[in-house]
Amino acid sequence: MLLALVAIVVLAMVVQLIRVQFGPYAPAFAAIEEIVAEQVDKVEPTRGVIYDRDGRVLASNVPLYYLEVEVRQLTETSKKQIAAVLSRALVLPFDDVYSQLTYEWVDEGQLRIRLTREISGGKRWPITVDQIAADVLKGFLEDPEAPDLSGLSLVPAPSRAYPAGSLAGHVIGFVNQKGKGYFGVEGYYDDWLVGRSITIERGYIPLEARLRPDPPAGVNLVLTIDLDIQQMVEDILKQTIEADNAESGQVIVMDPENGEILAMAIWPPLDPNNYEPWLPPEERSEEESEDDEEEPVINPAVAGQFEPGSTFKVLTMAAALDAGLVTPEEEFIDTGQIEVGGHTIRNWDGRAWGSQTMLGCMEHSLNVCLAYVSSEKLGAPMFYEYLRAFGIGKQTGIDLAGEVSGQLRTPRHPDWTESDLGTNAFGQGVSVTSIQLITAVGAIANQGVMVQPHVVLEVVGPDGVYWPKTTVLGQPISRETAETLTNMLTKSLSGETNFAHVAGYQLAGKTGTAQIPGEFGYDPRWTVASFVGWGPVRDPEFLVFVRVDKPQTSPWGSVVAAPVFREIVERLVIMLEIPPDSIYEGLNLEE
Repeated sequence: MLLALVAIVVLAMVVQLIRVQFGPYAPAFAAIEEIVAEQVDKVEPTRGVIYDRDGRVLASNVPLYYLEVEVRQLTETSKKQIAAVLSRALVLPFDDVYSQLTYEWVDEGQLRIRLTREISGGKRWPITVDQIAADVLKGFLEDPEAPDLSGLSLVPAPSRAYPAGSLAGHVIGFVNQKGKGYFGVEGYYDDWLVGRSITIERGYIPLEARLRPDPPAGVNLVLTIDLDIQQMVEDILKQTIEADNAESGQVIVMDPENGEILAMAIWPPLDPNNYEPWLPPEERSEEESEDDEEEPVINPAVAGQFEPGSTFKVLTMAAALDAGLVTPEEEFIDTGQIEVGGHTIRNWDGRAWGSQTMLGCMEHSLNVCLAYVSSEKLGAPMFYEYLRAFGIGKQTGIDLAGEVSGQLRTPRHPDWTESDLGTNAFGQGVSVTSIQLITAVGAIANQGVMVQPHVVLEVVGPDGVYWPKTTVLGQPISRETAETLTNMLTKSLSGETNFAHVAGYQLAGKTGTAQIPGEFGYDPRWTVASFVGWGPVRDPEFLVFVRVDKPQTSPWGSVVAAPVFREIVERLVIMLEIPPDSIYEGLNLEE
């Protein structure tokens, strides 16, 4: 009897197979087979995680869900109850959600819609919920006694989370709801972080569906940023901006030997978790684009240009020393003005300082003296050759999206005039980025060798770990010149400002006070106050650049920016465990 039963079942299966293959419904089954064969799925990999140099998470992935509705499954009851539940659970306007559910989507050929919410400017964004809210809604969907949510479904979506909030936000950048990285590390390494999606045929046989291959995952990045130093620098910058009632500001901390960026603070801050105001114009609503026609500069340290002012004198003096055209003790008689190309140049205070050495010119930051060095000593060909060697007018190649090259007019430029030779010597009429300036000055701190700045320390991929090597951009000056100029800046710093001194450590640096060019010339009301310095001079381990835009308490870099440098260095030497100079002097005596 058992064998007979099995035989009947097998016979029925054979008959059914014959009917499917050759019966009247064979064309229909064949059409279904073709449709199924053409259906494919695009499988996206998990985006890589970003860490600071000590392994603390800066960017990670969290579960996020879109709310989608199958409009043909909606009933009058479910429309009202879905709108009621979502308005209460997610604090959304009931009328807005209900109007989306009652719209005649089928007439427009849409059978499945994604619910949206209105944001600023009238633009609409998809509604997203986190894992907690998703669990609540799933409970409603599974409970027969709960409100009728027929037609509502939760669709998983990739989402980026930034645990540190706005801390180092300009460095990290952000990822939009479509999974595209913008600016900073997220934008520069977008292809590396996102991995590579794969397309596979949709499986309908359970065993085959479980054998779907995984796409190649994106790499994880370990940054050179030290979160503790970043927090310290951002706190000090914020206090400075508030105390001086300034418009904006920047601080960069770099290791001049290998180009690692330990901190990069920008004010106003950027919170990658709330990135909508920073989206490029093409992704904003029409109203927002009209109100703000210019694209916001996400990281002005690499994408914002400014005239550096007196900090640029460091490069002019470096060129003259390296060419052997001046010495620190060479005398210059300052009459308070000099004419270059028909343009009269005066000192910052309008005074004539009389007999000065080159050391005195740097100590008192004399415009006339530096214009004399560039025009009478160096000459245009040699002066601009050195500036190009320092990377002025060229991108540094830092691994952050959006870097610009600045502006340097040379004699080959149609707008160049001979007067530029004089004004460029003290940082006027030439535009640089903050990262460009600190990279150039880094050559002086690093014995004449200029290295490429970078923010990625390690790349961790499926095949192992990759450590980017230090990239040398060139050697614009000799080691002897770098040492001579460092000694000059160490001595001149005491005469230029006492706000930059740190007890126990010998430091070198230069202040800067630059006027801001406008449509009708330089605005007399505002300046960019800056300071660039490094130390300890015996073996530099840090290079710090401070920039404060439009301070209202004082226009001078020596008053506004130098104290910020000192406060940062006082904490930095402790955080980096750098002993005072006296410790090394004692060791040398014992030896």
